[in-house]
Amino acid sequence: MTDFVVSDAGPLISLEKISDGYGFIRKLYGKIIVPPAVLHEVSQGIYSSAQDYLLLYKVEDLIETARPSSIAQIPEMKRLHTGEAEAISLALQFKCPLLIEETLGRKIAMSAGLKISGIAGQVIKAFKQGILDKAETNRKLEELLAGGRINQEIFEALLMR
Repeated sequence: MTDFVVSDAGPLISLEKISDGYGFIRKLYGKIIVPPAVLHEVSQGIYSSAQDYLLLYKVEDLIETARPSSIAQIPEMKRLHTGEAEAISLALQFKCPLLIEETLGRKIAMSAGLKISGIAGQVIKAFKQGILDKAETNRKLEELLAGGRINQEIFEALLMR
């Protein structure tokens, strides 16, 4: 298990869409670090507070907030939402992988040299580590597809046959 990973909002939303999403990711990472803007983004409008979100998903011990010491000076960073820019900056600051799913954010993070993944990639990682079996892996990929979190092309490419 890697100690921690930084995440943008998209992967957290994907974890909400799959059965035991936070359960399997917990077996890969001890902590998921997010900027306050990301926690606000996933909890706004649905939950009365960010704390309610953490309690509902039972992740108050898994998700930790941190502010980047500065926003990385990367070309095109101004095109990103605050949470994405802060998540990329945190991953650079902590020199750790970044969970991010939005196309422009992924492109910018990779250009900065970050190792990135979405939740579909984490499902495959969990399979390769023996955390998920073939049936569980396919079920989670199907849930990501049904939830609009991955497209048919990615689903077909990752499906365990």
